Amino acid sequence: MKKLALILLAALLLSGCLSGIFKRDAITVNYYQIDYPSIAKACEKPFDLSLSFRKLQVNSAYDRSTLIYMNGDKSGGVYSYDEWLSSPDELIFSMLQRDLEDGNVFKSLTSRTSGTLPDYGLVGSLVEVYESRELLGTKAKAHVVMLFTLTRLDRGSRTSRVVLQKRYTADTECVSGDPESYVQGVCASLRDISERLNKDIYGAVGEEEARLKSEEVKK
Repeated sequence: MKKLALILLAALLLSGCLSGIFKRDAITVNYYQIDYPSIAKACEKPFDLSLSFRKLQVNSAYDRSTLIYMNGDKSGGVYSYDEWLSSPDELIFSMLQRDLEDGNVFKSLTSRTSGTLPDYGLVGSLVEVYESRELLGTKAKAHVVMLFTLTRLDRGSRTSRVVLQKRYTADTECVSGDPESYVQGVCASLRDISERLNKDIYGAVGEEEARLKSEEVKK
């Protein structure tokens, strides 16, 4: 009986010790969202046209929730206890979709691939997104590279014409060498890319619609 009591006591003490160890070693993971102030309107009055914007394609190296950094010698790694709330391409797509609406270039915007054919289609790719640590003694930068293609879709012939294809790069200096500073840099880099993209789309659509109108007149 005494032996059983001793065994039970030892088991309780051991479980208490293990519980204390696990509590002390509990790891907290920080999750980050991408957010920034809305961009300025690319134009006051939108074109009476529709745009389809599909989900982003993504380089497989960045199709993960981890925060990645790259050194000047091309070696790299990830922050162990800091992650994106979801994969970065999903977070970026959500912000770009909002910016396309705020940019006011098109009367309507959809991400659907079925139904009525839109007037324009926009596809994008997330090529790179990482913290760049190029040189010792210099501040890191939030490095973002994206590629976009805008096409004019012909509802009658169901053909398309590329009116804009461009690679966008933005590097924002990180205020301090920590994950939060890097995330803030990514937000600033993405906002810069988004503003340029909306302005370029406005210019490309204006030129294309003027060309189509000119061809219509000639007929």
